[in-house]
Amino acid sequence: MPSSASSGKSAARTSVEPSAVAGSTTGEPAHGVEPEVAGVTSAKQRRRKRISDAATMLFGERGFDAVSIADIAEASGVSKMTVTNHFALKEDLIFDEFDDEVRRIRDVVTGADGIAAAVDAVERYCEQREREGGTARALAFEQIPDAWPRFARIVLSSRALTQRLHAHYLELRDAIASALPASVALADATTTAWLLAETVHLVDWWPYEAVDRGLDVSHIRRERIRIRTRAFEALRNGLPG
Repeated sequence: MPSSASSGKSAARTSVEPSAVAGSTTGEPAHGVEPEVAGVTSAKQRRRKRISDAATMLFGERGFDAVSIADIAEASGVSKMTVTNHFALKEDLIFDEFDDEVRRIRDVVTGADGIAAAVDAVERYCEQREREGGTARALAFEQIPDAWPRFARIVLSSRALTQRLHAHYLELRDAIASALPASVALADATTTAWLLAETVHLVDWWPYEAVDRGLDVSHIRRERIRIRTRAFEALRNGLPG
């Protein structure tokens, strides 16, 4: 991807929110937004960002599947082992916030006193990501107006990435199931966890689908909120007759 794309990367993190196409705008912290200790970013964090930015440029230029770990190591000036020490899988260079998302959704469901409260908690999680998440960063990134479409096309063009993205919602399902209160019967907990995870899946996947359909960024930005609202209404009240 052209040099502007590496700044584009951090803002595009989503679901999964993803990690690759548009400067440090908001959200699940992008690799472009590094935590500071006494005002100084650690060497490890700087190295991780350098690897991540180099990988994103290569993915944008050649496509994810055509880029090897060796290519990323050469472009970022480190060894292949250093790349894999920071990112165990090549997919992690795109979806490097998945572990954090699993932890966060477990945290928001923990403490819910029943199924209805868990549904409310997960919708609040989705609402927060509409303001602060990686997809929101990319959709709002004025310096690179097509930051989200660029990122989405990297994912959509790779079978490995789309498979990894969809598999993430099984991880969210398990996290939700483990966090539901013991008072919820096992069968109900299983059903609830599946339905909640798949609702988040719908909310997260729709902006990718919208790019594939050629919808513009402003439409995606507005419509994704309506998609989330309708999805959770259906979860609570059932589909319209």
